[in-house]
This record gives sequence, structure tokens and C-alpha cells, in this order.
Amino acid sequence: MSMLGARRSRGDGTQYARATPSRVELTETYQMEQDISKNRSLRQVGDGAGRITIRVPYDGAEFFTRQAVADVERAPAGEHRATIGHLLLSGPMGTTGLLPGVRPHGTSGSLPLSVPVATAHGPLDLTGDRQECRIDHDYRPEDPSIYPIELGVRIDDPDSMTDLSEAVLDRMTEGREEPSRIIERLRQQGGFSNELLLLLTVRVSLPVRPGKPYPRPVVKHMSIAWPALTSLRSTQLLRPGGHGRLENVPVRYNPARGRLEWQDLPVPQVPAEGELRSQYVASVLLVIGHPGELYQQRELEVETRVEIPDHLLSGLDARLFDATGRPQARPPKLTTRLHTHATVYPDDIFAVRRFLPYQQFVFDDVIPDERRITDIMTVLRHARFKVERIPSPDPQDDQAPHWLLDATRSQGPDELRLVLAVEGRHTRLAREQILAGAVKISGGKESGQLKVSVLGSLPVHHQALTREMNALQLALRDRFRFQQTSRG
Repeated sequence: MSMLGARRSRGDGTQYARATPSRVELTETYQMEQDISKNRSLRQVGDGAGRITIRVPYDGAEFFTRQAVADVERAPAGEHRATIGHLLLSGPMGTTGLLPGVRPHGTSGSLPLSVPVATAHGPLDLTGDRQECRIDHDYRPEDPSIYPIELGVRIDDPDSMTDLSEAVLDRMTEGREEPSRIIERLRQQGGFSNELLLLLTVRVSLPVRPGKPYPRPVVKHMSIAWPALTSLRSTQLLRPGGHGRLENVPVRYNPARGRLEWQDLPVPQVPAEGELRSQYVASVLLVIGHPGELYQQRELEVETRVEIPDHLLSGLDARLFDATGRPQARPPKLTTRLHTHATVYPDDIFAVRRFLPYQQFVFDDVIPDERRITDIMTVLRHARFKVERIPSPDPQDDQAPHWLLDATRSQGPDELRLVLAVEGRHTRLAREQILAGAVKISGGKESGQLKVSVLGSLPVHHQALTREMNALQLALRDRFRFQQTSRG
């Protein structure tokens, strides 16, 4: 009976046909703008835009079937349309109520889907597969309660020593790595580089919906305005991979737009602070081997387009039913698009970057023991540092002892930090002495070496940090000089 009813017109003249759309999509787009400088700002540009897109090809087979053609054969002459089903929308009333043609039912609404099957000049070719009915409905979704996307840009030059990064400091203070390996890492990474590093971070914040799967955002496209690029060989794009490794990301230069571009980066979920929002963060590191004219750029423009499949930010949901009232197996495609345009001011970012310089002091003929560590801690405390000893996870070697110290001090509104990796080496020097009566006595003299590796950290004021590390070196040399001369 339901199939028979689909072929007949209702009393109000509505004609039904058993056709199905080839494409039903609901897409919401939100535009954001950012200024990344000393005075950061983030704002939404205009209102969010929603669109319902429906496509029904007149193919006479899969979509507008032979049954659908038979359903409209008895239609009266002249221009008329046939209803092929309806789209059931559920969600905020402020959203569904703004859709044209929606029949509201509480928090839901029904949108009839009708297609033209005949014009005043005669019936359409419903089986030739040369025509397609296009239905578009625009709506305005409610603005999100918080900004759903934010872009972060961090620029570092060789003076910042970002290749060491604060991960070295964390590993040292948390005791997650053997001190010998930490010291070796300081040695290897203590050299300077000509590279410029841009750390770009995309953060997405979405409301949690109980009973719904968590979305999986993707950076579909990302680009940065760039001066004339002579070669991509010295430019590299990296992203975090498995086991803490960095993976290469394909990057291209678009000369028509003057931009570096890359695409299709997943945005992994990260722990959120509250229970109402889910957080997603994707980071990439752009390594520029020959920055050149980039240092002279007053502004950089970064564009990002993130897509969130199977998710509408407004909370709208949709289900598709055919002309007989049966739900369709193919659900509507839901997509949220977040577009961000950020203006970056490199001078402002350079002005607040954190410097991580590295120095190493070597003191010969100094026996490494606990008293010398006490001397180092005393020098630091005289300079108003708060000093803590970091426990070592590996056993001490009597011939090659090692220690880790963490010293911090307030420097205006910032924190000045020095992490010291101290390693010692015991030696014994051969010694001969001729006494009165030409008696030769052979023996040995206990000696050693003390090596102090210092990694400093301070935002903005790199000159103050350098002066403090130089002062530490002079104070230690003065203190250990007494130990060296008294044992000569």
C-alpha cells in the first residue's frame, strides 16, 4: 500500500516519486581572523554560513529510477514537481527555524525534497542521464559559544637555541634520562645553526556530545605567504610522528600566490581541561635553511582550512527519508569548515622569544667531590639563586662522578633558570722527589678534572642571561683557583 501510495497524488495535488538523491550534504563554514603579536587578538568574521546541498540526477537507473518515472507518468500536463522524500533536521531551534520551507515539530523540522518533472513546454527527459536537479538551501547557524579554532605561530632564530628546546630541561629535572646522556646531548646540540624555525600550531576546540563519537578534524590546507623562494632543498616541513620522531611533510611553493603550501594533516585529540569541550592540536615545524629576506618582513600571513567530517558545529543533525517514509541507507554528509587568516608580526615574536644559550667550563687539577659541588651551590646562592640538586637515576661511578643542579631566580616578571650538568674525572699524577743525600722517592699525586655544562633559559633579555653565565664562570674560576694553588 505504501508503494501504491507513492505513485498517486495526494488530495492537495502533491505528486510523489520513488527517486533518491545522489548527494545530500550539510556544510557549515566559520571564518576567523587573528593577529599574532605582542597584543594578540582573535575574532570571528561575520556570521557562520550553513548550506544544504542536494543533487538528483535524471539517470533513469540508480537515482531517478524507472519506478520513479512510472510514478509521474500520470501527472497532469503543464509545469509540476514531484516530492522524492524529506530531510529530517534536529537540533537548536534557532538553527532549524531559519531554514526556508522547514515544517517545525518541536526541536525538529522536516524539509520536503521536491524536483521538477515537467515544464510548461512538456515533460523533462527523466532517463537520458543528461540533466540533474540541484537544490540548495542556505541557513545561518548560531555563533559558537567559544572560538572553535586558534592558530599559534612561534618563530626562533639560531640565538634562541630552540633545537635544544625546553624538553632537555624537563628531562633533566624529571630524571627521565641518564645524566651522561643529557651531558652528551648538551655537547652535541650546543652549536649554532643558520636555520630559522617556525612552529605552527592549530588548536581546535569542540563541544562534547554524549553518545556521539569524537570528531576527527583534518587540516585540509595550510599556507604561509613567503618572499621569493629560489629552492625548496633548504626548506623542510616536519610533524611529530611515532616514538617521538619527526616525520617529513610534503611542501610546495606556489609562485602564483607567493606561498608555501601543504595539506591533509590529521589533528590528534589531546586531554582537555574540562568535560564540556574536546581539544585537538596539530603542530608542524617549518625549517628554513636560508631565511634571507624573511628577516626583513614586517608581516607574515598564514591561512588554514580545517574540515571536521561527520560533525556540525551548530549541533544540527540530519536524516534522510524517501517518498515512502523509509529511512535511506546512505546518511547525509555533515561537514564543518573552519577558515583562519592570521597576520604574524615577526618583530613582536622575536622580542619575546626565550633564549637557551649553552656554555661549558673546564677546571683542571680540581678533585671532583661533594665539597666542590657545595662550592658551586654557594656561588649560585651568593648570586641570589635558589638551588636544588636533582637526584640521579643511575649509580655513581667513583672515578667519573656526576651531578645535576637546577638554579632559578626572578628576573623582573620572568624567571632566569640555569641547569648545570657537572661531571668529574679522577686522575693520579706520577711524582718524583730527590731528598738530601741523593735519595730518590717515587710516588703519586691525586688530581682530577671538573667539567660544568650550563644551559640557561630566559625570555626576552638575552644580554642579561649571557652576563649572568659569564659571571658564574668567573666566580667559579676564582673559587677553584685557591684549590689548584693550595695543592701545587
